[in-house]
Formats: sequence, structure tokens, C-alpha cells
Amino acid sequence: MLMRNYIFLGIATVLLGFNIYQLDLDNLFSEDGKVAVIGVLGCLVAIVLLLILHSSNKIKNKLENKD
Repeated sequence: MLMRNYIFLGIATVLLGFNIYQLDLDNLFSEDGKVAVIGVLGCLVAIVLLLILHSSNKIKNKLENKD
């Protein structure tokens, strides 16, 4: 389960880089710009959720090993 989280985190990071590359800062709210902004925001949300999942799994493992 831990390795799968790292794979998803890597995929989200690659997609974030791709979407940042697609951003047109001069015309941010064009049709392609909106898609890139939504992609960047989606990737950032996915990365934050994966980091929360990772830390909650670490806490869960510490509590299980405590007993």
C-alpha cells in the first residue's frame, strides 16, 4: 500500500509539471489556459490528499506497534 501511494504521488507530480508547462500566463483565461489551471489545481489537491494519507498511515502504524 505504501508503494502505491508513492507511485500516485509521482504521477501527480509529473502531471503537475506538465500542466504548469501548458500554462499561458499572458492569456490565462483562454480555453486552453482554463484547462491547464484546472489541471494544476487538481494535481495540487491530489498531492495534498496523498500526503495526508501518508501521514495518517504513519500514525496508524505507530499506534498499532505501541500495543
